[in-house]
Amino acid sequence: MKGKTHLEKHLREKIKSVLEELKDPEERVLDKHGSNEYGLDLIIIKFDPFKKLRAYGVQIKTGDIKCSGRPSQKIKEIIGQLSIAFGKFVHIDGKDYKLDGFYVITNGRFLGNAEDYIRSACIGIRNLHFIDGESLNEFFSKYGSVMKQFKET
Repeated sequence: MKGKTHLEKHLREKIKSVLEELKDPEERVLDKHGSNEYGLDLIIIKFDPFKKLRAYGVQIKTGDIKCSGRPSQKIKEIIGQLSIAFGKFVHIDGKDYKLDGFYVITNGRFLGNAEDYIRSACIGIRNLHFIDGESLNEFFSKYGSVMKQFKET
């Protein structure tokens, strides 16, 4: 369990650092893992196309997330965490934000009907997005170099 926790912490820090480099000054990327997290690892405050700040919750897992018939413990954990976060207001910089969407991110894969099972269990949650290891690696390849470039200059 300690190794899993260390891997998730490392992945969370890597995702957060790249997002921090990509954000506008008014936007926020907050590490909420641990106490008072409301089921989320990160909260992203980001401008929408109309320049209104919106909040998004991020749940980060390591390894494959699988479901074939019966949900795994990891699936149950994700559903529980999303259920806790859904409907909560987050207070940031003196403002209350209702979460406008959620991301479930893993460095592995979503196998079987994992995504469908989570969606069906979280039917009231809109804007539920899944990022697997392949998409995450593309993100790091594309934007991780931006992070290195800023640090080298």
